[in-house]
Amino acid sequence: MSDPNGYYQGYGSQPPPYGPSGMVPPDGQSLYVDMPTDNNDSSKKNHGKHGKGNKNQNGDAYEGSKIQFNEKPQYQDIWAAILYIVTVIATIAIAGISIPTMNLDNLMDSNDSNNSTSTNTGTSTNSANTGKSGTNTSNSNHLKFKRSKDGDSGTDIVIMLLSSVVFSGLLTFGYMILMQKYAGKMIKATFIMSIIFNIIYALICFLVSPILSVIMLLFAILYAICYFLWRSRIPFAKVMLKTVTSVTKKFPATILTGFIGCFVGAIWYGIICVTFVAALCSDTMVNLGAGMYVVLIFILFSFYFSTQVINNVVHVTISGVFATYYFRGVVEPGTNDVILDVKNPTVKSFGRAMTTSFGSICFGSLVIAVIQTLRALASILKNEGREDDNGLLTIVACCIECILSWVEDIIEYFNVYAFTEVAIYGKSYCEAAKDTWEICKDRGIEALINDNLIGNVLTLGGLAVGCLSTVITVVIGFLGLSIKEVAPLIIYGILAFLIGMMIFSVVAQVINSGVATTFVCICEDPDALLHTKPELYNKVKETFNGSVSL
Repeated sequence: MSDPNGYYQGYGSQPPPYGPSGMVPPDGQSLYVDMPTDNNDSSKKNHGKHGKGNKNQNGDAYEGSKIQFNEKPQYQDIWAAILYIVTVIATIAIAGISIPTMNLDNLMDSNDSNNSTSTNTGTSTNSANTGKSGTNTSNSNHLKFKRSKDGDSGTDIVIMLLSSVVFSGLLTFGYMILMQKYAGKMIKATFIMSIIFNIIYALICFLVSPILSVIMLLFAILYAICYFLWRSRIPFAKVMLKTVTSVTKKFPATILTGFIGCFVGAIWYGIICVTFVAALCSDTMVNLGAGMYVVLIFILFSFYFSTQVINNVVHVTISGVFATYYFRGVVEPGTNDVILDVKNPTVKSFGRAMTTSFGSICFGSLVIAVIQTLRALASILKNEGREDDNGLLTIVACCIECILSWVEDIIEYFNVYAFTEVAIYGKSYCEAAKDTWEICKDRGIEALINDNLIGNVLTLGGLAVGCLSTVITVVIGFLGLSIKEVAPLIIYGILAFLIGMMIFSVVAQVINSGVATTFVCICEDPDALLHTKPELYNKVKETFNGSVSL
């Protein structure tokens, strides 16, 4: 595999020698890198571009690591970044044309009378409720919280939603602590629970569909076989999960990055959805005739493209932080503390993701977006064939949809590691994909098994946080706010479950990105780990079953 072109882009300095005080690694081995810290400007001027064979501060030739650092990273795949920017501008332009000319009569001409009736009814009902509410307020305005068995007051809504968010966050944090302290036991327990859940699901499905029941039972048997075959891989997965969880706690900004990505994505997705509806019923777009369908397909493509870009920017940002920790986080002698000489690594990583690596992110996102758009069109054709009783069209469209879905899943999994290469080394997408393919050929099975073992912990963790958040929120509503009606409690419970799942999914994304990054770093440059974190290196060496030549 070709030498990396620099795991950090634009830091302006090289990693320090082993230990913050420049101590030599154990057993007199050569240093991982031989570069000054950020504050040693005079030394930096004398080094030039650094790679293999550089001299360290003691004058010894450095030969341990394959890393070649890049102080002047280049912008990669600029054309893809331009294409995405043009796509965003075109989407905004369509929104600017469609929304002002939106005419809902083009969608619901037949519902005018029903809407009018429901509006009048709603108005009279609201008037009655307003009067009732005003009376209650005048009689009980001395109360700080309004108690309502309906649970529909503004205070009740705020308290219930805040309770869901707060307890979901606390439960997620607690689950992270459990993953760090009891990683091995949780991996085994969640794998066994997955088998049990599949068996239970198979028994339930037997009442509805015996065929589906048999399929789920086969999955349970397959999981049991995998557990038997993968038991020897659990120690390595345990080391990875404990390490990544501890790093996540050390850099909570990675979790904040995930939430910011969710917030930005929600706003942009909302804009695109409104644009799609507006284009569908805009007088201007309707006059385009067949051209309107081209516009709608473009908006659909823009939605998928933006989804991928936002998610991958978050992934590359988080991967950059973990790569920084791997290469530049050094264990301080005499302690277990890891010292990092980079300030605000999350901000710096985000800056690289949005500049030099943004083109690579857009390129890989474009591939998935095209496949998702084609799959959506195949699904539309399948539904039309079903409505028109066209069996041939339905079968062909269904086959195309299945194939595209399969290809999409493979490339999305592949892209996780390709974008990890982008984050670590600042490569173009094609170069990252090529090196990722080499990793897949050499150690793809290990990566797949490791992701499955840790994935079980995260999947069941999300369900556990969601369910516990639901129970706590409903109890607060029933006992604390005296909400007696069943319907609002059910609604609040569902919202609490979704909020819990969303909050945990952000943490799960951080952990998944950290696991992928650490795995790639270990596979490509284990010597870096030896010279910066020798204790972790020994654990990896003992548990990785000789898959990496350490």
